[in-house]
Amino acid sequence: MYDFDGLIEEVLRNKPDMSRDDIIELIEDKKRNVGAGYLTDQGALFLIAGELGVQLKPVTSDLTLKDLYVGANDITIVSRVLAVYPISEYKKKDGGTGGYRRVNLFNDGNVVRLTIWDDNPDAMKLEGVSEDTPIRISNGYVKQGLDGKPNLNLGRRGRIDVISEESLIAKMVSLSKLRKRVEEVGDDQNVMALQGVASSNSRSSSFVREDGSQGSLMQFDVVGEAGRNGIRVVVWNPGTVPEVKTGQSVLVTNLRVKKGNTGEREFHGDTGSVVRLWGPGSSTGVVAFTKVNQVKNASGPVSLEVMVLSKGTVDEVSLKDGTKAKKAELVIGDDTGEITIIGWRGAAEGLSGVGVGQKVRILGAVRKASRMGVETLQLEDTSKIEKIPD
Repeated sequence: MYDFDGLIEEVLRNKPDMSRDDIIELIEDKKRNVGAGYLTDQGALFLIAGELGVQLKPVTSDLTLKDLYVGANDITIVSRVLAVYPISEYKKKDGGTGGYRRVNLFNDGNVVRLTIWDDNPDAMKLEGVSEDTPIRISNGYVKQGLDGKPNLNLGRRGRIDVISEESLIAKMVSLSKLRKRVEEVGDDQNVMALQGVASSNSRSSSFVREDGSQGSLMQFDVVGEAGRNGIRVVVWNPGTVPEVKTGQSVLVTNLRVKKGNTGEREFHGDTGSVVRLWGPGSSTGVVAFTKVNQVKNASGPVSLEVMVLSKGTVDEVSLKDGTKAKKAELVIGDDTGEITIIGWRGAAEGLSGVGVGQKVRILGAVRKASRMGVETLQLEDTSKIEKIPD
């Protein structure tokens, strides 16, 4: 089945003077007068495109995670990335060793494991792929996992591509939309992204497993709004994670709720979990700065060191409820690109107070994408702007 909407969008890209209604009218006319009883809407569209000088490629509709079933072969899936794991080894039946790499994928509330095997070394590199990256997996196959659920696999014939179609990206729910605050999480849940405030410094330790191998963990406590609903976060065998300080806002991905030794709830993560921090107070509390070209992959608040490239404009905007609010926006950039940042109400004053050419730190801004997939940054109530001295 072809992606009818995608084909229409391709015609519109090549014929910007036409509207969707114009094309639909031509389709109906073509079916009525040329191919009555023989043409579908898509067939008529291919004929019309040829007459307009537009060459359409027969693009098939992409599947999503909810469409997976055990036994499926040569399927194409679109999804966002929840977690990326390092390459692991396994023992082959012949006594040798092989390699594989695991990726957790998500669409809305669905989470599926993708396993990439070592007969596809290019796919195992996962270049340009991190949490929340929209990707297309081609020529995959599905087997039943140990948990009985469908497990997507990628062998030597498969490939992974980062999705660049803005119209498709706009339809895919981002990780930031699915994050939960501490007080919103119930028992026995998998949590894609948890947002809270650290109520303790992080503590790291190592241990020896029963098989003699070394393991490690990092743990800290988080609370919800107003300092309530404290809970422990444990990340087992963490990758590169920042040191957490009391009072910092924190976002942790790829968690599950478990019962601790005392019977209380805890959040447990692993090597695929990512810890992001911002605040409090001065920039000394921010662990890492994001580059502008990395904003599109952000799953939570980000902090940047940038230069202001345009004068801030402040407008009074009418809202749906009939009230009005101040909205300011300006363009910022670094050595990787430029992006527009937006502030509402009180945050609008902060944006209007910086001048063109000023170097600033943006702390705790949130990535937004329009329906057309245009990326912007927006200041939250907890966001801050700091001028960097020359």
